[in-house]
Formats: sequence, structure tokens, C-alpha cells
Amino acid sequence: MRLPPEELLRSEPSPDDLMLVVRGGTRSLDDTHLANQVGDCWERHHFFGVSVFGAPDDDLVALSRAVRAIRIRPVVRVARCRALRAAGFAVMPTFPNPHHFSVVLPDAAPATFDSLRGCFTAPEPNPGHEPEP
Repeated sequence: MRLPPEELLRSEPSPDDLMLVVRGGTRSLDDTHLANQVGDCWERHHFFGVSVFGAPDDDLVALSRAVRAIRIRPVVRVARCRALRAAGFAVMPTFPNPHHFSVVLPDAAPATFDSLRGCFTAPEPNPGHEPEP
């Protein structure tokens, strides 16, 4: 598995196994959406990655307040880092936003996307949702 380049990583350790990661929206884990995101990540940064956001203390309301991309979504899908790691994915702190992490995939194959989806819950209401004005 190719990991993110050093210049994308924050200096903090990878999140602990209890940190919650979320994906916004109902189609965020569809094959088409994942293929686009993972392909874009490969083109720009040379690793297969999916953006997620960590919810400190499992607080989706606080995360929604801090991250517009989550706040505007009426539903979210959540996963535990331990489930992602158990499925063979790395979870790395990437980019300056302290809530942003990348789930690193070994490839962009449909079977890998299936495995990733299996780590996340079904879409559920976002308790911190605020529609845009």
C-alpha cells in the first residue's frame, strides 16, 4: 500500500482506534464517487485515498460546527478507526485541517470499495446538520 507523501502528513500520530470518522451524504461511498475521489487523489498525491473527518470525543455536532462539508449534509455514515484498520486500511492525519484524515486504500478495485463500505454504517441523520441559507 502506498502511503501519503510526508508533506501531506500532519506531525500528530494516527488517530486512536476509538476516533470516529465520517463521510457525508448518501452517495459518498458509491463506486462511482469513490472511483472519482480515489482517482483524483492518485493524480494529485500519488496514493489511493478517501477523505474523512474525525469527530473528537465522538461528537458529531461539534464536528459539524467545525467542518462545513459535514454540517451541510443531512445524513452521515460513520466508522471506527479500528474497523478500518481491521479491514486493512490505514488512517492517516493529512492536510492542515485538524479534523481531516485520509483512509488509505491498497488499490481502486471494486472489491476494495466493497470492503471499505463494510466498515461504515448505513446513512444516519446528522445531529449537527444545518442547511445552507
